Amino acid sequence: MKALCCSLLLGLAAGPSAAAEPVAAIEFVRPRSLATVVGKTVIELGVRVPEGGRVRHVLVLADGKTIATLAKPPWEVSWDAGDSTEPHFLEAVLVLSDGAEVRASTRTSPLRIDQYEQVSLVNLYATVRDKQQNYISSLTRERFRVSENGRPQTIVRFSDEWKPLRVALVLDSSLSMEGEKLEAAREAALTFLEGLRPGDQGMVASFNDAVQIVQPFTSDRSALSAAIRKTRAQGGTALYDAVWTTADLLERFDGRRVIVLLSDGRDEAASGLEPGSLHTEEEALDRALRCEAMIFAIGFGRNLGAEWDFFRRRSLASILGEMAGATGGRAIFSSRAGKLRKAFDEVAEDLRHQYSLAYTSDDPKRDGSWREIRVTTDEPGLVVVTRRGYFAPRDSESAPLKR
Repeated sequence: MKALCCSLLLGLAAGPSAAAEPVAAIEFVRPRSLATVVGKTVIELGVRVPEGGRVRHVLVLADGKTIATLAKPPWEVSWDAGDSTEPHFLEAVLVLSDGAEVRASTRTSPLRIDQYEQVSLVNLYATVRDKQQNYISSLTRERFRVSENGRPQTIVRFSDEWKPLRVALVLDSSLSMEGEKLEAAREAALTFLEGLRPGDQGMVASFNDAVQIVQPFTSDRSALSAAIRKTRAQGGTALYDAVWTTADLLERFDGRRVIVLLSDGRDEAASGLEPGSLHTEEEALDRALRCEAMIFAIGFGRNLGAEWDFFRRRSLASILGEMAGATGGRAIFSSRAGKLRKAFDEVAEDLRHQYSLAYTSDDPKRDGSWREIRVTTDEPGLVVVTRRGYFAPRDSESAPLKR
């Protein structure tokens, strides 16, 4: 007891000078721990340095990768958390002039499916061209106008940075592609693979009488190349089944969903007596729209504008053009095998020049209805290509509606 009293007296006698000296500290102001983040997000840090101390720099890391090195206030950085529903791990390292380090970290929460539906975030990918067909790649968020069913919408997320791709290469391997055609298609597809970037994934499907998934989604370029070289020509053309099947597979993945489809003919069985697919054109397009997949259709042939579908209702060119245009992709027609590589190059260029936009719909109804989207810019001469609309979320008890 006597020793304790002495300690207290000594502490009181020492006064304020005996208090602990302030130390350097760093913390996450936003996002807070276990917050849900999607898309463009501002990371803001609180930094405290004792009197006389100096900051050399602050490192900011997301999921183990350095995203910024800050040398002075404001201690914040804009970061794209992406469209993924995955959680993220954020770290900050305060490095002082004497080499000492102070660290802080935080985790974000995954975006649950029920949260995603409640927010009703509508994601769009758009390319912009001028009258001379040149890409316009320097626009800011303020330059875009988005409307849904004629009503203006507010863009809540915007980026012109590269987004990871989930791309399905879907190659016609029907008997009509035998020989030079298929070889040219293989070589063009292999060249397209060279343009994939780290983080991108591809799959390879071929179709004749049936659809074959030759290589499921992977980032292994050699596996994708080997799958392309395996394709062999035989049988009929199950075109609509190929679109439906690959769109269905794409829905399981986050990110930009892309179908690169190459075909030289109509949907038809090898016998020529019946359609080649179990699904119809309308069902295939509906599936692609519901999973938000962009279709880039490469039509291979000399007279696709004059060749009719099996039921003689529409030309093959108009069918491919509708699939591409409705989903925000593009239809490219190549009359000769030697031009296929150029067609694939044009697809790759479109993907490199896409803007990412998102808005939260002002329509809270969950009726599964089709909603028209229109995207323009403040410059009348520019043409914006994106998907034409989407299906609203629908409660299970609501009746399905037709587009």
